[in-house]
Amino acid sequence: MRNRERGDGKIGLIVMILILAAAIFVLVKVVPARISAYEFKDYMETYARAESWTRTPEQIQKDLLEKARILNLPITAENLTINKGGGSIEIIAKFDVPVDLKVHKLVLHYNFRQTAERY
Repeated sequence: MRNRERGDGKIGLIVMILILAAAIFVLVKVVPARISAYEFKDYMETYARAESWTRTPEQIQKDLLEKARILNLPITAENLTINKGGGSIEIIAKFDVPVDLKVHKLVLHYNFRQTAERY
């Protein structure tokens, strides 16, 4: 009877190790993508409040696309909408980040919107 009880414990341990390994794998793939996306959002917010007033919409788009490239985000000009006028600016970024989990392709959807008023 003791031998059978010992085997059950080893199987449970192996299953728990596999579950833990799978969770770590998913975190390693998803967390960096989310960090990059929210770092882009923070940049967008800061940019809208501080630097956007002296730039044209085309310059703003160029700067945001450069930041997205640095962060390895799949953002194109089609994903950005910039509305400037009347003492306010609105920047909208809609994009998807695909994450390959080997057995499933996870797509993280983002829709960031930042507005700022000129004082």
